[in-house]
Amino acid sequence: MEGQKQRSGLFAVLKRVLKAQGIHYRELAEMMNLSEPTVKRMFQEQDCKVSRLIEICDLIGLSINELVELDANKTTAPTQLSIETEQFLADDPGLTSFFMLLVSQFDVETIAQKNQLSSSDAYLYLRELEKLELVRLGKSDQVHLRVSRPIKWRLGGPLHQTLVKVNQRFIQQAISAKEGEGVFYSTSRLLSTQSITRLNQEVDEVYQRFQKQATLDQLYYSLAELKPYKLVATMMPFEISRYFLVPAFAGRPQLKGDYSVAS
Repeated sequence: MEGQKQRSGLFAVLKRVLKAQGIHYRELAEMMNLSEPTVKRMFQEQDCKVSRLIEICDLIGLSINELVELDANKTTAPTQLSIETEQFLADDPGLTSFFMLLVSQFDVETIAQKNQLSSSDAYLYLRELEKLELVRLGKSDQVHLRVSRPIKWRLGGPLHQTLVKVNQRFIQQAISAKEGEGVFYSTSRLLSTQSITRLNQEVDEVYQRFQKQATLDQLYYSLAELKPYKLVATMMPFEISRYFLVPAFAGRPQLKGDYSVAS
């Protein structure tokens, strides 16, 4: 039973990797010199020799160890920094911005170019982050993150207001986006507690899929093929009367012109 569960997990990861790379069963069959029905049956029955698994991994640029690791780490636990570290970043907005770009997969050279920083500026920022044990500088100043993504920031913590402003700007951009640039949904309805509990679980599943897909894409695509995307989702009681205030009729703002309806 345990062996079957492990095989199911490995095949599930393989399916996600194939989907991320845009490889269909027919194409994989051609790569393996097998028929498409044979490959489909292999995935449906989730049963094959280890040598077959290794062969598939080799063809899609994945080691068997990476496959097992991806299966073992389906859910990425967020990192939470110490309150002292958050406060230090909050006191230095430039350092915060540099760190945010680093954890968003921007390399140091790109950060420097986009912000017109000298190599000396970039190095000094990195040294400060190293002191905070957020990065490690290797040979030739190669940068290694010492924290795992995603990072869970404290609500009401030192960086709370900074993150609120960033999200407000992002939501304003999403609202104003042209067709094809992004999607924005907003609605308010009457719902039961039971339904909200279920919907919260579904929203969390979308968040987890977003994180997992990002992990896969970063494994199998070059940085030049990737583009930063941000997901913002919230669901909470909406006290609509707080947002739509009704003034006294006599004191309400008057529109210019005659807007009366003829009887």
